Amino acid sequence: MKPRAKREGLLSEDLDDELIVYDQALHRGHCLNRTAALVWRHADGERTIADLVAILQAELDPIADEDLVWHALDRLNAAQLLDHPEPRPTDAMRASRRRFISRVGVVGVATLLLPLVSSVVPPAPAQAGTCGGSSGSSGGISSLPAEWFKRE
Repeated sequence: MKPRAKREGLLSEDLDDELIVYDQALHRGHCLNRTAALVWRHADGERTIADLVAILQAELDPIADEDLVWHALDRLNAAQLLDHPEPRPTDAMRASRRRFISRVGVVGVATLLLPLVSSVVPPAPAQAGTCGGSSGSSGGISSLPAEWFKRE
């Protein structure tokens, strides 16, 4: 299998060790941690699962394995960030995560490496200005580029 990340209709922005991806068609924002972002960036339809494992091992930690890549792909697929995804049965998804955690332990580096994809739907423009009533921006969704919130 050679997974391909969705690229059409997406805006992305690097923030520290995370990547923010906004899907203009679905009006959803996604925050990818470093592991999920690496898999998404390198899933170009040419690289295999083994290639993605090698990238994670080089960029993150030698303990990265096929189960970690599969878990990242499952999370990206759930967020609709893959082109032509091949959904896996729920049991297979759980088994990948369980095998990775049992191999390296529940705490420590395993929790740092687990791919996270947090998704949000931004508020309508009229609601966006009513967050907390303060006049200054404290970051978060109000500090994202205005064009990310245009609805068609």
